[in-house]
Amino acid sequence: MSAAIVAPVTQLCAFLLGCALIHAARAHADLITRLLTVAAVGAAVLVLLVASLDVAPDGGTFDEVTVYSAS
Repeated sequence: MSAAIVAPVTQLCAFLLGCALIHAARAHADLITRLLTVAAVGAAVLVLLVASLDVAPDGGTFDEVTVYSAS
């Protein structure tokens, strides 16, 4: 198989596998919905945690006065 055809064939196989998984998952829609909801909430919490760590002051003290004066 030539190198020019490998990428499209791989993409086609990945697409067909995705279609098969979606079709098979239709029977378990409630479970998958709960799982995706938990994953989305968890990802949002992690993003907010990383954002808060980026904005936090670098000093050793972290009290109300330091936070108020920094803003």
